[in-house]
Amino acid sequence: MAEVEGGAVMIWRGYRVSEWTCDVLVIGSGLAGLTAAWAAARAGARVLVACKGFAGADGVSPFAGGVVLYLLPEDDEEEFLREHEHLNEGLIHAEVLRRVIRQNASLWQAWGRWGAPLEREMDGSPRRRWLRIGGRSHVPRLVVDSVELMRFLRRLALRSGVRLLEQTCLTGLLKDPAGALAGAVGFRRQDGELVIVRAPAVIVASGGCSWRGAHMGQHNVMGDGYAMAARFGAELASMEFCASYVATCSLFDSHGQCVLAALGGQFRNRLGENILIRHGLPEPAPTHQLALAMILELLEGRGPVRFDLRGISEEERRDWEERFPLVARGLQRTGRDVFAEPVPWFPGFTGSIGGSGGIRWQRLGGWTSIPGLFVAGDAAMRTPITGAGSGITFLNLAWAGVSGLWAGLSAAGWVRGRSAPEPERTDRAIEEGLRETVEPLERRKGPSPRSVLRQLQQVVVDPCVSFLRTREGLQAALSRIREIRREAEGLQARDWHDLACCHEVRHAALVAEAMLASAVVREESRGWHRRLDFPNPGGPVWEVWTAARLQGEGADADFEVWLWPPSSLRAEPPEGADDLLRG
Repeated sequence: MAEVEGGAVMIWRGYRVSEWTCDVLVIGSGLAGLTAAWAAARAGARVLVACKGFAGADGVSPFAGGVVLYLLPEDDEEEFLREHEHLNEGLIHAEVLRRVIRQNASLWQAWGRWGAPLEREMDGSPRRRWLRIGGRSHVPRLVVDSVELMRFLRRLALRSGVRLLEQTCLTGLLKDPAGALAGAVGFRRQDGELVIVRAPAVIVASGGCSWRGAHMGQHNVMGDGYAMAARFGAELASMEFCASYVATCSLFDSHGQCVLAALGGQFRNRLGENILIRHGLPEPAPTHQLALAMILELLEGRGPVRFDLRGISEEERRDWEERFPLVARGLQRTGRDVFAEPVPWFPGFTGSIGGSGGIRWQRLGGWTSIPGLFVAGDAAMRTPITGAGSGITFLNLAWAGVSGLWAGLSAAGWVRGRSAPEPERTDRAIEEGLRETVEPLERRKGPSPRSVLRQLQQVVVDPCVSFLRTREGLQAALSRIREIRREAEGLQARDWHDLACCHEVRHAALVAEAMLASAVVREESRGWHRRLDFPNPGGPVWEVWTAARLQGEGADADFEVWLWPPSSLRAEPPEGADDLLRG
């Protein structure tokens, strides 16, 4: 655990409480979170990162592999944009995507100069490789070891003066009497200690929501940031696109299939047919189209679907294993050689990780509707970048880095001239936040969080609810989710680790309701959102995004959903990024 300084200690109702003060609180320590923390610190802010695990090894970032988009000025940017928007079935904001692509190149060039673990050319420049990922023919990617990259970013943040508060579960944002953002409360599960953080600015970079999905790194990606922001009054956006599935090996929770497919892997059904050819899809197919094909094969009785990797050369195999070392090591431990023996694969549920929903931002730099609240990475809506489909992983990683950079600069600029909230102005909010935090721990009886999580997963992961939708099915699922939300308000925690699970389940249930409520409103099919009662794209009238705002209090609150046009988004990034990257 990293050393942290400056936490005053007190006792509240018999609990040990540590109190921290900073200019910018960053929630989450993945690629977006550590980049945001570093950028804010370099811009002069006092920064504290709070994360549920070990900073840099938390969440999905260490498992991303070497698939990072790297377009340069000499490349055909417009061709990439046209192909990407077509394959992801629209809803992209072209100017936002252009700015992300261009900033991404300069960001990775700077990281390369500072020692990031990139494969290099003879002249020292980052080496690019070209692959047809997700049906795209114009995807130049960087070769990067994602585990070493996260270690590099951790060191970069620490050298910039960022403090790390690890093994810390934040449970709610603080509001002062005037309604302004004032920080957050939570607890450290290993120490059994409550935590108060006073900060005028908060960057939510805590990842998406997979409802404890099948893939590595997703065990604690439970929509905490979504739910805390929504309860504070921020809007969520494009939540109907939060039900994603990624092809997953039955032997091991695996990533990296998009690269294997690009190298020549083929998905075949029980009859030996190539399922992409059967469904008239490109090879390799966009992630959402492959998932749909796999689901249909299983539902129509032609399963299991096997991934045939026998056409991949030994050299390509060794290269893939170097790029995805954690996955390769896990597969080796199964005792099966999946490159020589095709084994069953299934559509593994990944929630919003492969989708595009998240906290709504209104301006590049992660500016939300709440002054002082910023968002980056998977916690942010990504529809302007990925459209109705997926950016896994070449574009998601680019977005994580760039959005973190911009959010850090925006938050540092916001706090300039502002001070941390005065303690006496937030005492009531802190008292309420701490009480809600420990409530499951003090409850004498109630359901276990794991039993309620299983009920939640049974609803959310069902492809007939999350991917093959009808109004009737969505309404029935919404009713069930609201019952689960009420049950989640009465959970009992046996210890501090159980307490973390209680809050995760509460957050994930709220996110599930936002997803289903948004799916009811979008009466068409595109990308990750498929409506059997509206099987076709809806045309120009549906070239809009959804937004959802929580109305009411407690378990009886529900979401109001409305439509908003992409033209209302401000595409100007914050100033200072180029100067920072030249440093």
